[in-house]
Amino acid sequence: MIPVQIALARFLGSFDSFQSLRINVFGNYPYWYLGTTPYRYLTGPIIPSILVGLHKIFSFLSLFEIMLGLLGMVWVVGGIGVYLLIREMTRLRQGFGEARGIALIAAFFYIFGPVVPFLFRFSNGLYLIAFSILPFVMLVYYRWLKAEDGGWRARKIEILLCLSIAFVMLIDSLILPTLILGIAAIFLAQVGWKRAEEKIKKSLLLMAVSLLLATFWYTPDYWLTLLGAPSLAGKGLAGVIFQLGKLLPTVLAFGIAIFSVKFLKKKNLLRDFCFYWLFIFGFLTLLRFLSDPDFWMDWTAYSLELQFGVAIALGLGLSRIKANNNLMKANKRIVPLILCGMFFAQWLFMTNKYVLGTLQRDISQTVEYRVGRQLSEIAKDGDRVFLSGTTAFWFNAFFDIPQVRGGVDQVSVDQEWRKAVWEIREGTDPDKSLEWLQDLGISFLVVHTQESSEFYNDFKHPEKFEGVEELEKVYDEDGDRIYRFLQEEELNKKSD
Repeated sequence: MIPVQIALARFLGSFDSFQSLRINVFGNYPYWYLGTTPYRYLTGPIIPSILVGLHKIFSFLSLFEIMLGLLGMVWVVGGIGVYLLIREMTRLRQGFGEARGIALIAAFFYIFGPVVPFLFRFSNGLYLIAFSILPFVMLVYYRWLKAEDGGWRARKIEILLCLSIAFVMLIDSLILPTLILGIAAIFLAQVGWKRAEEKIKKSLLLMAVSLLLATFWYTPDYWLTLLGAPSLAGKGLAGVIFQLGKLLPTVLAFGIAIFSVKFLKKKNLLRDFCFYWLFIFGFLTLLRFLSDPDFWMDWTAYSLELQFGVAIALGLGLSRIKANNNLMKANKRIVPLILCGMFFAQWLFMTNKYVLGTLQRDISQTVEYRVGRQLSEIAKDGDRVFLSGTTAFWFNAFFDIPQVRGGVDQVSVDQEWRKAVWEIREGTDPDKSLEWLQDLGISFLVVHTQESSEFYNDFKHPEKFEGVEELEKVYDEDGDRIYRFLQEEELNKKSD
């Protein structure tokens, strides 16, 4: 999802005065969802502002290169956050030296875990950045739980916690579920049943204050739009509430996680936190898998969270092995270094094969750019195009031409485009598709056939557009077709 942020950053950086910037940023984004969705619904203010600022400083770099560099840098920062969080949660029990060892192992496996090549190829870049900040937020929350109530020190931690939660939400509001579950896991591991009611009330109050701070940017309507969007198995909030019975296993799983403390006789903060974290996200992954095993991009949505939990588990496991293994005791540094070296070599192999090996070196040769360039040459001011698949994500990262769809579907205000997209891509009746094209004011229709290199071949019946009088084919190469929607006067002239 890197191109989505590039498109929004380009728009932000296109204004030369504060007045025009204020008017447009607090208005609707003109290129997506028929121009009906506010810019503030599409992204938080932090990452686009950083991209624009860095691009002014490093003008010799493209926004894409800056975003890739930012991702890599923040990912390492996330590893530092993991180290600090794990060290803080273990040093009271294990001592500083052992705590540092566990934290280093966990941070190493977090940064170089086997899921990382997959994440940097398919995941939402904005979410990766937000998740990298999450360990620092959880660290502040953990310190708040330990702090004594009252006093200026406790107030400072509370203020810092509210600001850090608001900050990560202003990067990506979709981090909120993981943030809440992560805080819940720390709460269960640290507090347990002692003073639980009081701490829960204060935790909820701090979350509410943080949410209020973020709402100054997003506005209340944003949260209502997000909750009502059919982005959870095609259902909105009303549908989810109606089917709460199907979600009871999740509640049951969470209850089991809470009561499992009875089976963990000796309290170990990091172990308990790791257990709760893996249990929660592992169970949610299982639920998603069982609901639709073929939709792999849905049930692997928590891969990042699971790798974080596995990294902690490996740190704990290797620490236990080291304590009970004579070979590890005799070679305190050599054996761990050999293991890390072997793992790092495997990580390099996977990264080279599945990430670097699949990169398109010349972006002008990609289907997204070729189609976009062709449209930019034939489209006029006021024309709107219908795109699908990855082309819809990449198009406005290069060209300022309005399209029906965009890159953040769940917050779109106008819902009619969803019906249109389904009919045009999957319907069998060309007349119904033509009606939608006309109603939406479409000038150009881009169709990808099965021969196209487009990653998502969304069109089920691309042949239905062939021979349609109202559509003129203006481009047909490598399985990608562009049709121009003829106006009534052009049809009359053509028939004459």
